[in-house]
Amino acid sequence: MGFSNLRIPKLCEFCEKPFEAKTVTTRFCSKLCSEKSVKRQKRLVQEVEAKQVLLEKSINKIAEIQTRPYLSVSEAAVFFGMSKDTIYRLIKSNRISAHNFGERLTRVCKSDLESIFTAVKIAPEKEKIEEKQVFEIGTCYTIS
Repeated sequence: MGFSNLRIPKLCEFCEKPFEAKTVTTRFCSKLCSEKSVKRQKRLVQEVEAKQVLLEKSINKIAEIQTRPYLSVSEAAVFFGMSKDTIYRLIKSNRISAHNFGERLTRVCKSDLESIFTAVKIAPEKEKIEEKQVFEIGTCYTIS
């Protein structure tokens, strides 16, 4: 496509600064912005792929964990989607039972963790019948 004599006002897709384009298909104000945009796109694709790989690893790990009654702290963190510190806090407050078989060998009972996250049924509130208060001259304070 050739150049035209018209100057087309556009905004750069990378830096969002206004510039005059020589062609209709121009997207960036300079070669530098074009290269940075390409690098950003590559980085975003790599991040998406890395997240996908991490998700696949987590799925495999979760499938393996589901069959065991006792889990390590890191496995419990992956399985229930919480941090290790939270699990240690639950152990310290005796909300879940844990057994320490040595250094870095703490095992947590999976059924205790599952019982924390079970749904609690809340009984419906009974409708309160409001009683109208009766004010009599003898039982109330008056100005006179």
